[in-house]
Amino acid sequence: MTSPNVLPSADKALSTDAYFRLYQGALQIENRETRLVACTVILLAGRLGLRLQEIQHLREEWIDWRRGEIHIPAYDPCGCKRCWITAFDTWGRRGLKELQEHGEWESGASWKDLLVADREEVVQLSDYCTVKNLEEILYTERWQPKYDRSARVIPFGWSERITACLIAFFDNHDYIDYQQYPINRLIRRAAENADGLDSGAISAHPLRATGLTFWANIVTDPKTMRDLAGWQDIETAVQYLRVSGRLTTHKVYNLMGKADEAPPVVPTEPEYCFPIVSNPAPFNNEPFTPLTPDGVYCDEDVRIARYHEQRDNTIPLLHPRAGNVPHGRTGFPDEDQLSYDPSQHDLPGHLSRDSDRVSVEDGQPVTVATTLAELEDVHRIDPSERADPGEYRAMNVNSQLFDYHDEDRDSDMIPAATLGGAAALGVGQLGARLDREWSEYWLAGNGASPTAERIATGTVVYTLLVVLPLSLNLSLLFG
Repeated sequence: MTSPNVLPSADKALSTDAYFRLYQGALQIENRETRLVACTVILLAGRLGLRLQEIQHLREEWIDWRRGEIHIPAYDPCGCKRCWITAFDTWGRRGLKELQEHGEWESGASWKDLLVADREEVVQLSDYCTVKNLEEILYTERWQPKYDRSARVIPFGWSERITACLIAFFDNHDYIDYQQYPINRLIRRAAENADGLDSGAISAHPLRATGLTFWANIVTDPKTMRDLAGWQDIETAVQYLRVSGRLTTHKVYNLMGKADEAPPVVPTEPEYCFPIVSNPAPFNNEPFTPLTPDGVYCDEDVRIARYHEQRDNTIPLLHPRAGNVPHGRTGFPDEDQLSYDPSQHDLPGHLSRDSDRVSVEDGQPVTVATTLAELEDVHRIDPSERADPGEYRAMNVNSQLFDYHDEDRDSDMIPAATLGGAAALGVGQLGARLDREWSEYWLAGNGASPTAERIATGTVVYTLLVVLPLSLNLSLLFG
């Protein structure tokens, strides 16, 4: 079994043909619900490049149906078995680091390489490894993606098949209720049904490498590749792009004066190159319908309808995966020492349980939103529901300008230009003044780019209100 700590290698990725056969193998699974889960895992890992834990924790509240995006959150409170195990590993690494800093353990040792007996010894010796600290890690850090950059946005709305799969899955499930080994067995089962695949070499890890290879055949710069994959550094992204060879070939053709003969950097016929996700024609035994017999695509209209179905519903602030403390696992505190209390979890979006945005349903905290992403950015408004730009200007910008023009402009302009201008005007008054100037000179014209006249006027106002008063004050203080 591949270690989850190893980066997915491009040479472990399935070819387009092998991936096609793997998906066909999943469609041969007899039980419909199991078949649906298998298709979901194969699409999420093998084309969107999600990690195993991201797939396990994916819930509909991560999905922005309007934009066709999966938002991997920076934090989603969960007390499932996998989260406790991950918290335990974090606990142990920090305990080992403490011992190494005090010279009580070999400096080059790594937690992931320690034997079970050594891990137990670390937990016993380290002052950090207390039950309280283990609980704090779980209640404040789990669930989190692997790296800071792993909290990311992954677009999927471009694929009718992925859209149809996600809708069908969340019509029947709240999340994928499989642990690591059952998911890998499910993938191998699909491989066994396929023709010519080595089922022993296929698991969630190389399947993610397959998804990353797919992205490497679509994107053209390493930064975008890194952002889609959720890596910390850009070197792995460069490696994947180098293996694809598209950019290298394109540059060489250009250097040799044959740009018009260069193979396309981005596939010109994606429905042929990537038939599973780019061609919505349904397969036999598929547990969802990317394209109906009547010619209805599972496209933006379907996604928007899904959003409107859910927009007035509350969403749970705790992950629906059941809490499960693995007490029998070596090194874990006993049941009388450690238990799971969901009420101790920090809430996502930095929400307080006492906030007026939080209510309780069936004993669990909930809030009104459609995605967890909205908790961190409450201004994520559906463009179809946002006021027309002209109406927005009439309701907001113009009303501010009218209030501004009705005021005595000289009353606050003169003090700003005096020696003690900044102090006399006051921080609040100066801020309000700049806000009005911003509205008049920079937000005019329905948000259009400012003209040269506006730029000149704004520069004069800024110099008069800020630069000159501050320069005079500084000269008095330090001159």
